[in-house]
Amino acid sequence: PRHLLPSRAPHTKSKARMPCGSARISAGAFFLATASTRAANHQAGSTASRASAAASAAASAVSCLARHRPRARPYCTSPSLGALFPACGRRQPSTSHTARAMATTALPRGVGAAELAAQSCVALGACSRETPLLTPADVQEKMAAVPLWRLSADTSVITRSFTAKNWQCALDFINSMSLVAEAEGHHPNFHMTNYRDVRVEVTTHAIGGLSLYDFVLAAKLDQIEVTYSPKWLRENSVE
Repeated sequence: PRHLLPSRAPHTKSKARMPCGSARISAGAFFLATASTRAANHQAGSTASRASAAASAAASAVSCLARHRPRARPYCTSPSLGALFPACGRRQPSTSHTARAMATTALPRGVGAAELAAQSCVALGACSRETPLLTPADVQEKMAAVPLWRLSADTSVITRSFTAKNWQCALDFINSMSLVAEAEGHHPNFHMTNYRDVRVEVTTHAIGGLSLYDFVLAAKLDQIEVTYSPKWLRENSVE
C-alpha cells in the first residue's frame, strides 16, 4: 500500500518515487532499500561529526600546550668555537645586551699580553730538552703580562682557576682551550671539579719548568671568552 511507503528519500528535498515500467520493484523492497540508505547516511554523518570533534579537540590541546609551555633555560655558547653545543630542550640564548655582556666578560690583562698572544708556539719550534728555561727574572716579567695566572711555589708551573656559570660554560672553555692547544702544539694540564670549577696548569714538560711557550699559551687562553659565575666574579672583585 502507498500509505506505508516513506514520503521522502533521506537527506533530500525531492519526493521519493517508485520506479516505473519494467524497473518497478515491490513496495517492500523499496522500503528496505530506503531504510538502509537512511541508516548508512546517518552513520556516515555521525562518524564525520565525531572525527571533526576529535580534530577540534586536538587542535585546542596543542594550542593550550603552546601557550602554557614553560620557558626553557638558555644554554651557554662559546663564540670562539664557531659552533653551538646543543642541549636537549633548551632554546638559543638571548642576544640582548645583558646576555652579551655576561658572555663576553673581560678580565684584566697585563702589559705585554698582546705581544705574547701574537707569537706562535709552532713558529718557536717543537719543545725539547734543549728548550731554554726562563730565569726567575724572566718569569716575573712574564707573570706581569698574565695577571690571571698564579706561579707555583717551585716556580715550575703557572695556574689559572675560575668558576664558570654552569657545566656547559665550563665545557665550552675546555673545548676552546683544546682547539688552541692543538693549533699551538703545546698542551696544558686541566681539571674540572664540582661540575664547573676549572683549573688549568701550564708548564713545559720536556724541561720540567717554565719556558716562553708557556706564557704564549697562557696569553692565548686568556683571549677565550668565558661565562663566569656571578658569585665568583664578585668574590674576585671583578664587576
